[in-house]
Amino acid sequence: MKLTGVRQDADMTLSQHDRLRNLLLALSDAALDLANDGVVLAHPREGSALGLVIAPSLRSKAAHVEALACAVLRHAGVSWDAMAGRYDVTRQSLHRRLSAATDQVAQDAQRFAAGHELSVQQELGLLVVACERLQQNFDSALDAAPEAWEARRKTPGWWWERT
Repeated sequence: MKLTGVRQDADMTLSQHDRLRNLLLALSDAALDLANDGVVLAHPREGSALGLVIAPSLRSKAAHVEALACAVLRHAGVSWDAMAGRYDVTRQSLHRRLSAATDQVAQDAQRFAAGHELSVQQELGLLVVACERLQQNFDSALDAAPEAWEARRKTPGWWWERT
C-alpha cells in the first residue's frame, strides 16, 4: 500500500507538460504498432489470409489507441461533452464506455514512458522496412495474388494450413 502512495507521489512531481508528453509517446507507440499490423494486411497475397487471425488483436489495439487518444484529449482540456459530440453519442455513454480505459492508459503512460520511447523507435524501424518491402514487391505480389487465391480456393482446408 505504501508503494502505491509512493507511485502517486512520483506522478504528482511530473509537470502537466511531462504527463502530456508521456501520453503522446504512448499514443505514438500504440498507433505505430497498429500501423505495422495494417501494413501486413496490405499484402495482396498474404494479408487476407492473416486478416482473420489477427483481427481480434487489431480490435484490441484499435481500442487501446482510442483510449490513449481520449486520454490525450482529456489532458489537453477537451471535455467529455465535446468528444461525445464528435462521436455523435451522449456524454454519459461515451464516459461509461471509455473512462476506465482512459484512466488506466493515462497511468500506464506515466509508468512506462521509457519503454514507450524505446518501442516507438523499434516500431518506426519495423514500419519503414515493412513499407519498403511492400512497395518493392507490391505490383508483382498483386499480379500473382489472383492465381494464388484461385489455387487456395481449389485446395480443401487450405485456411488451416500456415501460409
